[in-house]
Amino acid sequence: MPDHDNSSRTVTVPTCDHGPVAVWEPDWCTGSESEHQPGGYRVDITHASPDYEFTTSTSRGTAVVLRACFEQRPFTERPPGHVPFVNVEMDGDWHPHGSDDLRRLADTLTAHADEFRKLADRLDGLTNAFDAIHGGHTCGGEP
Repeated sequence: MPDHDNSSRTVTVPTCDHGPVAVWEPDWCTGSESEHQPGGYRVDITHASPDYEFTTSTSRGTAVVLRACFEQRPFTERPPGHVPFVNVEMDGDWHPHGSDDLRRLADTLTAHADEFRKLADRLDGLTNAFDAIHGGHTCGGEP
């Protein structure tokens, strides 16, 4: 278990390749063992916030559409580098986003919302046509 020092906002993480590593811990980091796994590699040290869940109500209850969290990997050599970013779960995988990427995602989701409204309008037309033909009765029902 990492040794937390809240006064200096550092955490010391034991690693298998660099021994104990003291790193600054952002205030949004959960600091759980899954983020600061003792005995792992220094490059794998990750700061992560709690997940933000974007949900919607369905006929079967609440469903998570997207999940996102703040993240930082202070020793990575891979993109997005050492700076904080937002990791967004889509289609079963996590995708790192900078602020411009998040704005593009928001624009894309807005465009998708417009398409859903068009689908709803079309469904209204299909439902009205069905009701006109079948007099409001479901298929196979008694007239």
